[in-house]
Amino acid sequence: MNIKKQTRKEFLADVSKLGAAVVIGSTWLSACSGPSDRESATTTEEPATESEPVVAEKEPVPTQLEADACDDLSGLTEQEIAMREQLKYVAQSEKEGQVCTNCRFWQPTEQEGTCGGCQLIKGPIHPNGWCQSWVAMPADAS
Repeated sequence: MNIKKQTRKEFLADVSKLGAAVVIGSTWLSACSGPSDRESATTTEEPATESEPVVAEKEPVPTQLEADACDDLSGLTEQEIAMREQLKYVAQSEKEGQVCTNCRFWQPTEQEGTCGGCQLIKGPIHPNGWCQSWVAMPADAS
């Protein structure tokens, strides 16, 4: 029986891959909700009653960014770029009332009107952007 001994370098590489898989898997699971959940969270066709919280929509941030300020993907890996493409991220939302700034995964920067971040997608994210994992920000978030 010939057993190959694993080196420390191989072990650390395997552990880091496992850690990355856990992080990616958990973010995907938190982002995965059925279409009916997303639709109910994003549509308000009936007037809200006293028992239902009203989700205040944030207005999109006026575009004061340079044309390509949020398009610099030079620091991203091929996998991170592929994730952006897989989630169909676009810098300008075509969905009314759905922009990155009112998504639960939005990570704002200290200076308003600049590229922010996302809990699911690496790299710069345009405030007026959108991806298919968009979920309405909870009413108690500000």
